[in-house]
Amino acid sequence: MKDLKILRYENTALWKKTIKEMIRYDFYHLPGYHSLAEGRGEGIAHLYVYREKEYIAALPLLLRKVQNVPGLEKAGKDLWDATSVYGYAGPVTSHKNLPESFILNFQDSIKEELIKQNVITVFSRLHPFIPQTKLLQGIGKVVTAGITISIDLTLSLEEQRSQYSKGHKSGVNKLKKLNAVCIHDERLEYFDEFIDLYYETMNRVTAKNYYYFEKSYFEKFIRQVEDEVHLFVCLLDNKMMCGGLYVKCNNILQSFLGGMRDEFRKISPRKLEKDTVRIWAKEQGIQIFHLGGGVGGKKDSLYEFKSGFSKVRHDFHVWKWIVNPVLYEKLCKGKYIDLENNTDSASYFPAYRAI
Repeated sequence: MKDLKILRYENTALWKKTIKEMIRYDFYHLPGYHSLAEGRGEGIAHLYVYREKEYIAALPLLLRKVQNVPGLEKAGKDLWDATSVYGYAGPVTSHKNLPESFILNFQDSIKEELIKQNVITVFSRLHPFIPQTKLLQGIGKVVTAGITISIDLTLSLEEQRSQYSKGHKSGVNKLKKLNAVCIHDERLEYFDEFIDLYYETMNRVTAKNYYYFEKSYFEKFIRQVEDEVHLFVCLLDNKMMCGGLYVKCNNILQSFLGGMRDEFRKISPRKLEKDTVRIWAKEQGIQIFHLGGGVGGKKDSLYEFKSGFSKVRHDFHVWKWIVNPVLYEKLCKGKYIDLENNTDSASYFPAYRAI
């Protein structure tokens, strides 16, 4: 029996129960995290759940009004496009191996429902550790958008550290000689200071407005994310140098948000932070410590910093699907975008949101 249901945040219990039936998922797939995104105006959270016999596929998306795009106030009326939450989401399934007939029926059902909802395009960041491309093959394009880095915690601590760069090894040693310490702040005593430190970091790197999460966002994140959220901070002479939020889910530890005081940049205390966290994670029986990649998937200074901790690399993919090509072209023309010759719109998806 074929069955497609759409869950909203109001269906929190069923959403959570459905995701936990999947063979692998991350906190990015859970309703609490989607509620945070919806609260920031990133879109209306939906979980599309397709069932057929014992097989299940679930796809979380945020639906956004096209008419909110400048220049498309009239042309975009009653139209939507879909995106994913910040991080690594995409579809999840109940079985590793899925029948071809199930995949085709899932795709047909999703397309039929999205057309019914007037959804023009779908964009989703995918998860480096969850097989997803086969389920999406044939609907849109899955493209490589960058590389992420992880530490294999199944290796011994010595084997893990052997993959550190010379600079990272010496950096950790120097910090320890200075009597710097990194602590697991289980009582969140440094939480408010961590938020101030995060904003200081965003100012230093001239981050986009999106990354200036409100203080209430951090507070809700701690309360609403259904899995374990941990704060680690590094101190020198009882002064906070840096800190980071980490989320444990299904044998994966994700490095989420972090920052560092400007005055401590030269001694790079985040080297000690990551080193301490990976030792703690190993003790917890976690298998993968995912550091992530550079900003926007680029091989920037953030990527280079993370690459000094491990030789393990993963392709970071994104999924781009034009559900309704006719309306998509109409919207692009409404923004005077030449899809064949405009290089800016070619790299941005959907193109009508590029400018």
